[in-house]
Amino acid sequence: MRNRMSRRSFLLSSGVVGTAATIVPHALGLRAAEGAAESGAPAGPLLNRERATELMHRVGLDALLVSAPMNVYYATGATPVMSRFSQTNMTAALLPADPKRSIAYLGGGFEFYAGVADVGLNEGVEPYLTGGSLGDPDSRSSPAFAKVGTYEFDAREQHRRALLIRAAPFHEAIPAALRKALRDRALDHGTIGFDTADARDLLEMAGPRAKLRPADDLMLHIRLVKSAAELELLRRACANNVEAALAAARTARDEQTLRRIRQRFFAEAAARGNVGVYGNVDLVMDERMDGALREGQTFMIDFVSHYGFYQGDYGRTVFFGDPDPQMRRATEVGIAAWAEIESRLRPGLRFSEIRRIGNEAVKKLGANFTYAFNPHTVGLQHWDQPRLSPEGKPIDLPLEAGMVLSVDCPLLNAGVNGTTHLEDLVLISETGSQPLHRQGDHIVVV
Repeated sequence: MRNRMSRRSFLLSSGVVGTAATIVPHALGLRAAEGAAESGAPAGPLLNRERATELMHRVGLDALLVSAPMNVYYATGATPVMSRFSQTNMTAALLPADPKRSIAYLGGGFEFYAGVADVGLNEGVEPYLTGGSLGDPDSRSSPAFAKVGTYEFDAREQHRRALLIRAAPFHEAIPAALRKALRDRALDHGTIGFDTADARDLLEMAGPRAKLRPADDLMLHIRLVKSAAELELLRRACANNVEAALAAARTARDEQTLRRIRQRFFAEAAARGNVGVYGNVDLVMDERMDGALREGQTFMIDFVSHYGFYQGDYGRTVFFGDPDPQMRRATEVGIAAWAEIESRLRPGLRFSEIRRIGNEAVKKLGANFTYAFNPHTVGLQHWDQPRLSPEGKPIDLPLEAGMVLSVDCPLLNAGVNGTTHLEDLVLISETGSQPLHRQGDHIVVV
């Protein structure tokens, strides 16, 4: 109850976080084409609206209210600037099942002015913003900084202020903004799904006559099949991640320790425009831990970084000198098993069948090693797949065209003088699969 009241207090607050503005009746194309190009943002929306509509109709929802930062970003294109500072969800998005009804972005006016406006919102997304700024507590005032100097506004400031003018008037709190967004879309009596406790609390305050239903897994079902804009970001994320991982691995003799190799990866990822997420070296996942490398050691790397919040995920094996014969054999068997799995990927194949194919390949090779062969989808999360069916039942997830898949292939045996891993990202096509990044380099020798 204490956490619930804390969320409610937050949602009721004005100023930096709150919500919304009354908007002109047509959709506002609030994406800045020039700014998007400069930032590297994709030209189109991330959201697969057609899939979202189909799945909401399938489970009887009139709309979804999402407040998880990655879901808001996915639905609106708004970069979750302030959500990086807190575990409290700072923005929300209302996604109607009817594709003719615009999506509502709910957020603080200051965050929109100083962050979101630079790239803007997707076509068909209307902002509902609270007013006020860090220097003006009046929640209905413009969040734009007051002008006191004599210089003319540059292009960026002109663009930010133009979007604020189109988004005004401002609301004093998020519930009031959502209430207006629900009324504008005739959803105040509808059946609405929510993805977080924050979103549920917000709906209870703003739309007490609506029927509410948990729907966090439904958003993961929607996100399974990638749009063209998502694939654009994923390919860039993967290319940067692979190059950063290989560059870090090849410096092992210079870096000498697990921590320094991990740090080198994060630096290499940043140099290419990615943001480091995770670095596993020699099956050591805790970033506070370290260890020295020894001659003849075999060790795995599993590196994740994101570009535009879309994640690259890449695993390989490094020979630190001449490896133990059993480790060479374990690495070769893992490579062969992944090749067999990859050759048989296709729509309709289920996760359990992927594991079976890998285990059967190992058995046919006469090896007594054990590997994970763990399939998972990748996108805005490292493990991006739903846990249940859209109807809430246990699921053995089938592959679909447009899904981005990883199959983790680490060795699960100890006492073999090292660790080994292999992981690539592939796009499931209508007839099979396609690599999402360069392959090869299964073994890095230093």
